[in-house]
Amino acid sequence: MTEAATELAALPRVLIVDDSRIVRATVKKHLSTDYDVIEEADGEAGWRRLQAEPGLQLLISDLTMPELDGLGLLARIRGSGDARLMQLPIIIISGEEDEATKQRCVEFGANDFITKSTDRAEMLARVTATIQLAQTQKELEAARLQQAATSTTDHTGAGTHHLLMLQAEQAMAFAHRHHSEVTLLLIEVDHYQALQDKLGVRLAEQMLGLLAKHLGAKLRREDTLAHVEGPQFAVISPSTSLNEARILGERLRQAIAGARVHYRDELVSVTASIAAANSGHDAQDNAAGLFAAASDRLYAEAGQNRVIVPTPGPGHIAAPLLAEAVLMLHKGREDEVRPHVAHLMKNLLPLLKLANEELALNWDLERFERR
Repeated sequence: MTEAATELAALPRVLIVDDSRIVRATVKKHLSTDYDVIEEADGEAGWRRLQAEPGLQLLISDLTMPELDGLGLLARIRGSGDARLMQLPIIIISGEEDEATKQRCVEFGANDFITKSTDRAEMLARVTATIQLAQTQKELEAARLQQAATSTTDHTGAGTHHLLMLQAEQAMAFAHRHHSEVTLLLIEVDHYQALQDKLGVRLAEQMLGLLAKHLGAKLRREDTLAHVEGPQFAVISPSTSLNEARILGERLRQAIAGARVHYRDELVSVTASIAAANSGHDAQDNAAGLFAAASDRLYAEAGQNRVIVPTPGPGHIAAPLLAEAVLMLHKGREDEVRPHVAHLMKNLLPLLKLANEELALNWDLERFERR
């Protein structure tokens, strides 16, 4: 066994804050076999020690102390804004055993309450249980955050915000390589708070799930629908121009307006406002920037049941991919392809060179290279 493997792990550290030396000594005697107990004699000194000891597992505090009493110390800790301190388990120790005192301690953020007459076995058990419960809660919260960060769908059935940003970054990277574009449509249910007040939280959540189904049914397979938060959804639509986004946005607006939401034999009217942002038009090269541009556009002015899409400028019309251009020609959309012919031919040049060489075509390709 190596030297490192034989080293004992440090005992969990507990702080006892009490102006009575006898109480501090008693607590230390009860806990010292299992915990590293450190002491302070008043609330202000305890507060300074808490800030200086990031590894503390638990605070045991008296109620009546000089400088800063137990309730004042509790209030300062829970209102500190420091996540470590706000989540630190705290046990109040006092000579008072009445229920009113215990209730006040709980209201101020205490995790447990013991009296100064508590024997060693009970004190040790209560301290251990409080620390273990706090650790379990911390692990559950970490697991919840990890799940939220990696899951692909949420309670509405739509994709998560994490999925939205991932798909947006991938679509924009592809668009950058292939001189294409990406459009994001930000959708917000109008007057959602009023709807939630009317339906209640549970039914409002069910309504969002219903709307997600209606929206998803109107999208292409390559589009991604996600629930952002509250009444907001978003759609990432690769290779979609602003003109096409206007059509898609109107289709989505109508899908929500046509959703039949019933509440107590009443048909509830639901509408949404939709704003578009486009990687080319808004000169954005990352998902966060695209989302911010759509959000700014949505909240630029008040309104409801509307689709807000900027008019594309002549310098921001992205060229279609070669395959898209061929499909457009098959559909008789030559006028849409004409402005991009030179760009398309430049992308096609490597294939033309190979064909010229292999098939001895004797084409003059220099003019394409000069463009």
